[in-house]
Amino acid sequence: MQFDIIEKGQYTIVQVNEGRFDAKLAPAFREQLEQIKGNIRTHLVLDLGEVRFMDSSGLGAVMGAYKMLRNTKISIVNPQKPVTDLLKLTRMDKLILSHPTVEEALAPTA
Repeated sequence: MQFDIIEKGQYTIVQVNEGRFDAKLAPAFREQLEQIKGNIRTHLVLDLGEVRFMDSSGLGAVMGAYKMLRNTKISIVNPQKPVTDLLKLTRMDKLILSHPTVEEALAPTA
């Protein structure tokens, strides 16, 4: 399965279970989010812990989620260094915060 969807309180966690988030996976990601967008809670957490490579298609899919879910907080958890570097290079790290673990993403902010 490419994605696991976990509902946890006010959070919806989408785990991406692929090593590459690229043009092959991005359409399935978009389709999955379209299917669940009415049920996404107040905070969407994208667990990218298994993603070792992300290209512009994957980045575009994440940005598409950000735009589609305007009133929903979105976080990325456990990004690998190449993904972190891409987020910083494109300044998406300013729009979508990253956390090392799901628990830290779910922790209330002060």
